[in-house]
Amino acid sequence: MSWINSHESIWTRNFMGLKVLCTIYVLGIIVTHASLPVETVWPLAVFFSVIMNFTYPWAAVKAGNFFSLETTIASGLIAMSILGLWNPLFVVTAIFLHGVWDLLKHSGNGTVFFKWYTSGCVTVDWFYAGCLFLYWATT
Repeated sequence: MSWINSHESIWTRNFMGLKVLCTIYVLGIIVTHASLPVETVWPLAVFFSVIMNFTYPWAAVKAGNFFSLETTIASGLIAMSILGLWNPLFVVTAIFLHGVWDLLKHSGNGTVFFKWYTSGCVTVDWFYAGCLFLYWATT
């Protein structure tokens, strides 16, 4: 039996800490990008992209499966994110692709994860990537 009930509702009290961290993460993106100088946009995007990629390898360790797959995907996305310090389109692409992996996880690929988390994460990732792309295209 998996350590995660992938069909658990967002409204249950289980894993409240994860839910709080997700909320802080999303608020952190909004507050930091809205309040800090323009020159911090890309380093912040890289920071948020890198930290979002530690969730699934951690889940794979806890579940005891798919560690190699999750680590390979996370490592590739982290490397791509770091390249975003030199070319912002790399970090935009890494965030978008993280959303693609969230969507694939929602469909049952890789380590099982909460459906509410993967559907929320793909939404945040793609919205964030879209906003960053528009910012890049207009500056």
